[in-house]
Amino acid sequence: MKHSFIITILLYFLSNFYVQAQTSKDSLDIKQVALNYIESQHNVKPEQFEQSAHPRMVKRTFWTDKKTGKEYLRETFTDAMILLAETYNLNKDKFPENPKKEVINVSST
Repeated sequence: MKHSFIITILLYFLSNFYVQAQTSKDSLDIKQVALNYIESQHNVKPEQFEQSAHPRMVKRTFWTDKKTGKEYLRETFTDAMILLAETYNLNKDKFPENPKKEVINVSST
């Protein structure tokens, strides 16, 4: 009984040494995905969005109904976001000419 308790405690501590948080590469990948999302709409490049989006992605945003003032949740799926990237800024009038693009990493370092 004593041996199994010691082995359990030992395995617990050893497993904690192998648990790894977000790496520098993870942070760079996250930044690239965020930039692909933003730039795909700025530059009308749906393929850039498609490279980064998971096929089953669901974007959830809160909106407020202008008439009632009531908030509601809107869900947008990958295929709709690709269509948005294809059409949203076709006239190049939805964003400033040189928009500021800054990705802020909120993970603790």
